[in-house]
Amino acid sequence: MENKVSLNIAPADLTAIKSAMQVLTEKLGPHLLELKNNEARELPKMGDKSLAFVTKAYEYAKQHPEFAHFLDVTEFEKDTVAVQALRELLTPLAQLHQKLEDTMLLAGSEAYTAALTYYGSVKEGNKRNVPNSKIIYDDLSLRFPGRTKAKEAKKDQ
Repeated sequence: MENKVSLNIAPADLTAIKSAMQVLTEKLGPHLLELKNNEARELPKMGDKSLAFVTKAYEYAKQHPEFAHFLDVTEFEKDTVAVQALRELLTPLAQLHQKLEDTMLLAGSEAYTAALTYYGSVKEGNKRNVPNSKIIYDDLSLRFPGRTKAKEAKKDQ
């Protein structure tokens, strides 16, 4: 198996990263809202194409308020500016989030594969009555309940 992840974040760097995350939480958190799943599903969505439309409509609303009978142009402005500011934050954070997830997935996969390889060695050692293997095997085999019993039942038949 190829080892693709060999991550070692220095303790000082990890402390700085956690501190930066705390600053983000303290400074940005109070401004953010949380929607329930059904609330999010019911809202009209604004993507990249809609952003251009919204920006144009906002500019027209400022220049021609005679057509803005049913909306608060000041709130329209706040929402438009907020979207632009939040997108500037979200894009790099989303990219970082994806890389974090990918790296964690890969590191977890490698660690789990290593654990399974070790477990296989212990299992083989247990079959051969190698000292210390039984206690390790019994402990690690708890991760796979029912599998041992099913195999033993097949052997007894």
